[in-house]
Amino acid sequence: MSGIDPAILRALGDPRFYPHHPDVVDHVQTHISHVFLAGPYVYKLKKAVRFPFLDFSTAERRFRFCTEEVRLNRRLAPGVYLDVIPITHDADGALRLGGAGRGVEHVVWMRRLPADRLLVNLIATAAATEDMMDVLARTLAIFHASAPSGDDVAAHAAPDSLRTRWSEEAEGTAPFVGDLLPAEDHDVLADFGRTFIETHETLLRARQHGDHIREGHGDLHAEHVCFLPPPDDVVVFDCIEFSRPLRCNDVASEIAFLAMDLESRGRPDLARRFVAAYAEAAADPLVSVLLPFYGCYRAGVRGKVEGLASREADVEPADRDAVAERARGHFALAVRYAWSVGGPAVVACCGLAGTGKSTLARELARTTGFVWTGTDAIRKRGDDRPAVTPYGAGPYDTAAREAVYEALSVDADAALAAGRGVVADATFIRAKDRDRLARIAADRRCPIVFVECRAGERIVRGRLDARRNTASPSDARWDTYVAQRTEWEPFGPDEPHFTVDTGGPLAAARATAIRRLWPWRQRRRFT
Repeated sequence: MSGIDPAILRALGDPRFYPHHPDVVDHVQTHISHVFLAGPYVYKLKKAVRFPFLDFSTAERRFRFCTEEVRLNRRLAPGVYLDVIPITHDADGALRLGGAGRGVEHVVWMRRLPADRLLVNLIATAAATEDMMDVLARTLAIFHASAPSGDDVAAHAAPDSLRTRWSEEAEGTAPFVGDLLPAEDHDVLADFGRTFIETHETLLRARQHGDHIREGHGDLHAEHVCFLPPPDDVVVFDCIEFSRPLRCNDVASEIAFLAMDLESRGRPDLARRFVAAYAEAAADPLVSVLLPFYGCYRAGVRGKVEGLASREADVEPADRDAVAERARGHFALAVRYAWSVGGPAVVACCGLAGTGKSTLARELARTTGFVWTGTDAIRKRGDDRPAVTPYGAGPYDTAAREAVYEALSVDADAALAAGRGVVADATFIRAKDRDRLARIAADRRCPIVFVECRAGERIVRGRLDARRNTASPSDARWDTYVAQRTEWEPFGPDEPHFTVDTGGPLAAARATAIRRLWPWRQRRRFT
């Protein structure tokens, strides 16, 4: 493998090396490139690296991919990619940029884009708008309509190819299980991909035959989108030049990539607007059906990439921690995409006071992306009582309890009507309260399951006694638990439910609940 001559790097870092003599040159590195920011221009030198997914190991290959980079990126950023320029050794032995001597390396010459107009920075400054998403969606719809298609392109999105990709992704994320990715979530992701492809195989094949597989950008995220003033408007740059298979995807995969990135940056509203605008501009409503699958895949890949970066020895410890946290966030987003498929559903966490049902309920809501609603929060709405109210009195008497459970059902119904899943958090001591929520689910034709939380009395008492010294949304104390224990109405044979031991760490209860809930979510039998 021929490396990069250090003299070339020194020359590119010297303002005198450039014909326009910039005041300063900033050198930025990625894992595959040296990037030199020189006044109004950017010069990109490919590193002499070889990975399973690319090979820049020789000067000849680097030149070829420089040429490909310019050719491909001029499709969406024609005024940005200016040329490929040789770095030459002149007769006097000096290095020149674009000289007449022997070419030893090549750089991609680009117009420098304003950093404050990059979408990633517009998001950070709250300057990104829904109108921008409309413009970007229309631009991409036009681009995809004219991008190369055909059998050789479509083959990369065939069900068998997608199965291979998903299997490779599951293997690639396995090393992060236990550190960045809970084992039960890894199981969910691995199963979700296989199941989705099997369930939607007819649709996936129809997408192939319908010319929805295109040789597109391949790396569409917020760092590669720039909104310029008219007449330039939006440019999309830095596409994948080193791998045609990675550029050949269902257009829904590209849309899902950016939507995922927008959501990971805290702007799900922009993601929804972008997807809807693209579906309309491209007359392709099925993009929304495929979005969770491709969004899950893209988030998992990003989690894996950041996970690998978090373990690189040359990264500072503080930076490794930050990258690891981003990896966890992307893995968690991938899991939420998986849980979003299948339509709305109701998970009701129930159990006596102190068993940890609220803690588990909130964790399940965070994991699945379902809407959380709970009786303790409903009871406190507009409530400024300074003291704990005894069980059975005030907001806990029969009439008030009836009203709280009715409000819980109303909250759940509103979420289901909006197409969202629900995690309901309440004791559900009485069968009539469980029946009320079950009827809501039945009316919406949504599945429901009750997750009964159980813990030993010593654990429960310790938890409830600890509340005396801490702020808690719940008024429950030990006498509450004792009273509820006598009032508990057991589940009937027709009530879908299972129990979880919540007496230990939350992670253990979560793992048990997820492993029971996922087969239920897939309309399988409980395991």
